[in-house]
Amino acid sequence: MNHNNWKTGRGGLGVLFLPVLLLACGILAGGCESDSVTPDDELPQVTEEEAAQQAALVAVGIAKVGPKLLSFNGLKALEKDLGVYLYEFPVGGDISGSIVLEYFSDGIHSHWDDADYGLLYTPEGEMVIVELEIEGLSTVVFELAFALQGDIDQDTDTATVSGIGTMDTGDLHSDFDFTDLILTEISAYPDGGTMDFVAGAISLEVEYDGEDMASVSVNGVITYHINLDTGVVTPVGE
Repeated sequence: MNHNNWKTGRGGLGVLFLPVLLLACGILAGGCESDSVTPDDELPQVTEEEAAQQAALVAVGIAKVGPKLLSFNGLKALEKDLGVYLYEFPVGGDISGSIVLEYFSDGIHSHWDDADYGLLYTPEGEMVIVELEIEGLSTVVFELAFALQGDIDQDTDTATVSGIGTMDTGDLHSDFDFTDLILTEISAYPDGGTMDFVAGAISLEVEYDGEDMASVSVNGVITYHINLDTGVVTPVGE
């Protein structure tokens, strides 16, 4: 890790973070036309598979960013900002932008290696940008914001976090939240936990199990699988 990417920062979870997802022309959002939506207009409808593909982008994005909460071993924060860090992703990678990490021990800010609790979120008014090549869909570029918090287990190098976020794709608005997402330092594949994802009238649940494939349930039935390396969504049975 390039320790020069670490800087001290300040932030908190008391702010609502609004992410914007920018998709390549014709992918999921129905092309590049961008007519404004008035309050009387109906928002465009998404299909179940389109909603699953949007959920896949969030699932992959979190799988790429989340482990930073545990892999931090850079410069110590200044005393006045003990336990608060701003990480800037290296130039030239598939992720750009920055995230804020906060570490606590017994309820007060602490050094990262003493922490039993952590926060991982995008700075207020900012998003991380992810470039993902999806087979058959070319390169998708999207911006993601989120706020996660939870317990850190120093003995097992895991963190169990929950949190919320929102996502906009063109004229479409989506909400998501994570429950008991188990992040690990050594793998980009969460060991467990779920993500509830709502796009229009479609509600999905993504479940992680430590493997490179996550399952997507619709109305309690596993309907799709997500490849956490590629973002490809595959209907069950294909």
